[in-house]
Amino acid sequence: MNANAIPTALTPGLIPALTPVPSAALTPLATSPLIGMVQDVVIGMILHVPALRTKLHSILDNPSLIAAEISKVHDELQTKLTPNELIQLNSYACQDSSRRTIGSVMQTAFANIMADGKIDMNDAPHFLTLIHDCITLFATEATNSNSVALNSNTVITFLHFVLKCILILTLDGPEEDAALVMLNGSFMLVKLTVMPLIAGKKWCCFS
Repeated sequence: MNANAIPTALTPGLIPALTPVPSAALTPLATSPLIGMVQDVVIGMILHVPALRTKLHSILDNPSLIAAEISKVHDELQTKLTPNELIQLNSYACQDSSRRTIGSVMQTAFANIMADGKIDMNDAPHFLTLIHDCITLFATEATNSNSVALNSNTVITFLHFVLKCILILTLDGPEEDAALVMLNGSFMLVKLTVMPLIAGKKWCCFS
């Protein structure tokens, strides 16, 4: 059966098969709060956006695949942030509300992006809108709370990390390659046009 054609009625039955493998079977890195959070987001994307089920059977055959792929991108993340920024992100990832909020924003955005069943250059505005919506989300939290804050660079780097993980685990072949190019291009544009305006600001993420 084509993974994209799986009936919606069967979707709940996928949840047990897609939950992360027991922590005893994972490396310490794979059990970090940040990687666990992104695993939850990716699983939510696969369950709620049928067009993102390209690698579903591979994941069902190898439940540790999600953690392994996210860990690879996490290695890149570690080179871009300070140890203190990584500690803050892991504290943020421990919050149930952060998983729900980020997951909801991503699901809505990718439902629009994949409305025509594919990702191409016509979706570039959707990627920019998604990044803008996420930035607005963090800025709103900062305005409405007195919690500890992440800086703007950490937020942008974190968003790139989450989106890259989603793309490599839900797309394949030329479509995955095109989406990653578009993702990198969108963040390059954000860094050139948005970052100078928000540099140095603190955005609230966790208590």
